[in-house]
Amino acid sequence: MTIKNTTKFQPKTLEGINRASKFKNEKYKKFKLIYNLVGLIFLMLFVRYMVMFLVKDDTSDVFLTVFYAVAAVVFLFIGMYWIDRDNRHRFNNLYKNMIGVEFKYEIDSEDIIVEDTDKDTDNLKWVDVTKVEKDLDYVYLFFDNDNCLALDNNGYTSGTKDDLLALSEAIFATRLEEERDGKKDADTININEESIDKSYVTDLDIDNEEHQASEDK
Repeated sequence: MTIKNTTKFQPKTLEGINRASKFKNEKYKKFKLIYNLVGLIFLMLFVRYMVMFLVKDDTSDVFLTVFYAVAAVVFLFIGMYWIDRDNRHRFNNLYKNMIGVEFKYEIDSEDIIVEDTDKDTDNLKWVDVTKVEKDLDYVYLFFDNDNCLALDNNGYTSGTKDDLLALSEAIFATRLEEERDGKKDADTININEESIDKSYVTDLDIDNEEHQASEDK
């Protein structure tokens, strides 16, 4: 079965790709978590020193109070705003020229054929797809964290969104099974190599050398 879809790239398509790229982006989540966590720690330290300063505690330190306040603002600004802004800016640079372009997709179990308004065609492969995401408007096929195809849920002329998702699940399941089988084969080869008695081979080689030497005499 060939799934066919026509999608016009719009500003909301770009926003959707930006959001979907974060769903399983562990690097993005890790950095965002670290900056927000460090920012909260500095914020708690600032509050502590601020309270000590207000009650005129002898151990209060104006420099540390100001330092923790500035550090909290910087880290929380990066974690809560700057990282997302940077992602939006990057995706805007990548996809802004595609806004208004209509794409036609023909998808089967091996190929993803993409044709744009100028009739330029790209033949992409499922083997290069790294993840598939979805929301209420689109299904997203990612080839890495930045490169993505977005298929409008209302743009199917053959097949449906569910057919595409079922196909992607079957392909990823097959890929995972093949990777597991390949790992098993590699483990079997390693076991066979390790099972060789190297001391026996060494002794045998020595005996052969001694036997050859005696014949030569």
